[in-house]
Amino acid sequence: MILAIVSVFVVGAVAAVPTYASKCGETDTQLIACNTSGKGATTIGDLIKIVVSVMTVIIGIVATGGLAYAALLYASAQDNQNKVSESITIIRNIVIGILLYGFMVAIVNWLIPGGVIG
Repeated sequence: MILAIVSVFVVGAVAAVPTYASKCGETDTQLIACNTSGKGATTIGDLIKIVVSVMTVIIGIVATGGLAYAALLYASAQDNQNKVSESITIIRNIVIGILLYGFMVAIVNWLIPGGVIG
């Protein structure tokens, strides 16, 4: 136990060395490569792709946790109608949120040249 705690502090004390994707003029970039052909829309599109990918993972994790919580609430409700209606409301809100997020991704995919999916 003590060895695990000490190893966490030792690993945390190691200095992180930044890594860069490429160099845009005099600026080092970390997330996306610099497009030297002068197409800024491509760079913005790449950044939006990264944001949508991260948001998809976060929303998936939150939706799964919410569904698990609502399922536990529903399973433990027994004869309590308030808990049953609360769990059904949570499930309905999660489904609406996932559908709205799906529509948002579809609209962004339609607006961005080349799309954000794939």
